[in-house]
Amino acid sequence: MLSSLMSCSHQSMVPVSDLTSPNQQSSARIVREGDTLYMIAWEVGIDYRLIAKWNGLSSPYFIEEGKRIRLTQPRKMITNQSYSGSGSINDKLNESSDLPEENVISVKKRKSDGFIPSKNKNETGFDWLWPSEGEVINQFSDIKGQNGIDIAFDEGSAVLAAASGKVVYAGAGLRGYGNLLIIQHDEIYLSAYAHNRRLFVEEGTFVERGKLIAEMGDTDAESARLHFEIRRNGEPVNPLNYLPPR
Repeated sequence: MLSSLMSCSHQSMVPVSDLTSPNQQSSARIVREGDTLYMIAWEVGIDYRLIAKWNGLSSPYFIEEGKRIRLTQPRKMITNQSYSGSGSINDKLNESSDLPEENVISVKKRKSDGFIPSKNKNETGFDWLWPSEGEVINQFSDIKGQNGIDIAFDEGSAVLAAASGKVVYAGAGLRGYGNLLIIQHDEIYLSAYAHNRRLFVEEGTFVERGKLIAEMGDTDAESARLHFEIRRNGEPVNPLNYLPPR
């Protein structure tokens, strides 16, 4: 069990919705202690597979503290492409990539989430579970840059894994998220659980759907709440389109 991490000062709190703005995105940054590829990808709002590709990384995507990691596509990946026939170089890159077209062409472009869930297991293949009790006090919004939902309940209440997967980040290194967990469910879907008081799982742990993973808290938040996000191919999507009605 991980010990409780120290809460950041309220004076330095930054809303989660402000953190992945394209205006704040740099072409590269230095890897800090505790960083993982998944955490950096979450921070800048880019599919982790793109960052891995741009930096020549392969699974398990080890990154070294103090090294520079690229956050934009290298020019040589375009200019060195040999291409003949109709269409653009971007078309050729898209044909050879297993990533969605919108991610290859522009990592800053965000599309609205048009996903409509089915009655039982939805099109993701996961039977999503509400990660905590409580009231949704902040809704997902593309327009406002709100990347997930905020669920308010009692401090110390249970935070559960919304679907089975592997914990790929556990820590407090992402500004504005407090004590944070990120779970990878497959190559496409990840979920995040922020502002926790205590974390009960470590990086590399496989967790089953419904497993107790944290206690709700107010780290980097004004009051006790769970900030919950789902990302599909690196893009924030509305969790309410995936969670069951209640």
